[in-house]
Amino acid sequence: MKITSDFKFDKPAEKPESGSYEWWYFDAADEKNEWHVVVIFYDGCPFSTKYNTNWASESKISSAKEHPAISISLYFKGEPVFYSMSEYPPSQAEFNMISDHEIKVQVGKNILTLRRAGNQLQHTLELNETLPSGDELNGTMVFTSETVSETLFGNQSAQESGHGWNLTQPRADVSFDMALKSAVRGEKFITWKGTGYHDHNLGAEPMKNEFSDWYWGRFHFPEHTLVYYLMNTGKTTDYKAWLLNRKGELQSEFDEGSLSTFMSNMFLLTAARTINLGNKQQDKVMIQQSRILDSGPFYFRFRSDAILHLPGTDQLEQGSGITEYIRPSRIHARLFWPLVHMRYRYADSPHWVQKSPRLYRWTW
Repeated sequence: MKITSDFKFDKPAEKPESGSYEWWYFDAADEKNEWHVVVIFYDGCPFSTKYNTNWASESKISSAKEHPAISISLYFKGEPVFYSMSEYPPSQAEFNMISDHEIKVQVGKNILTLRRAGNQLQHTLELNETLPSGDELNGTMVFTSETVSETLFGNQSAQESGHGWNLTQPRADVSFDMALKSAVRGEKFITWKGTGYHDHNLGAEPMKNEFSDWYWGRFHFPEHTLVYYLMNTGKTTDYKAWLLNRKGELQSEFDEGSLSTFMSNMFLLTAARTINLGNKQQDKVMIQQSRILDSGPFYFRFRSDAILHLPGTDQLEQGSGITEYIRPSRIHARLFWPLVHMRYRYADSPHWVQKSPRLYRWTW
């Protein structure tokens, strides 16, 4: 796994191999921890059944650029109020490095602009998504922070192979200004300020070729931010987690852990609800994946709670965050594809369920 923390690795990459993928991930919560939002721009969406069908064919003619997509999830008090997972024709997408300091990504009418000015990062998401059900989300999110050190993870990570993970904005100030039009509940304007997170992922082959499953998550504590990446290669599980202070400086690394309290959903996807992380310095984090936000054949998203204990301090820090679990092999299991098609929208040919405001909500 290639781990970096450099703005230049957020730029769109060349992806000549069929099955390759790239995404720009953002999440944020308001100050009251009532609103949560997750937005992901994809260049080569690994969840596209069309992409995976072509990759599995003998010719393997499909490329990432033919399957741009965006997912938008907005939650209020743990309940989804807007959901979209949409793949657009390549003619409606753009992935460009404008300069050494600016990147532009566009999928449909949704635009992401990443900018660096000195030691400042400002990433702007202009969302304009209209669904066949009649739901709409229109407005802007801005993520602002100082840059983190380009050597946060050392100097050798960039030379490693495999799945690439670039962490450039572990903790950002966020402004959220959106108009939400619900075909069921009418229109409302939503404005708040809060705390956010951004990373960038890149792979040269389908995820199932590299790992069996992974747990990922981030937590904002009063004085720290924790990010973890637990990857099971099929032979062993690598426990990797990093604790940063509010300035984005590395305070502690975790390389030990355990999983417990397993649960399954209606698709028999099984994941741990409790994660414990530790290290030789006796730093400890206990994570409880408290509330399921998203549940499917190959994926969970949780709103989670965590308790952090650092030796030498009498206080425990409590934090909340977004966590995920994915089992990539199930993405390619055609048994589940009829259900995927109800939820995953091809903009030029939406599923009939997606045209019904009430039936589409059932897939959330």
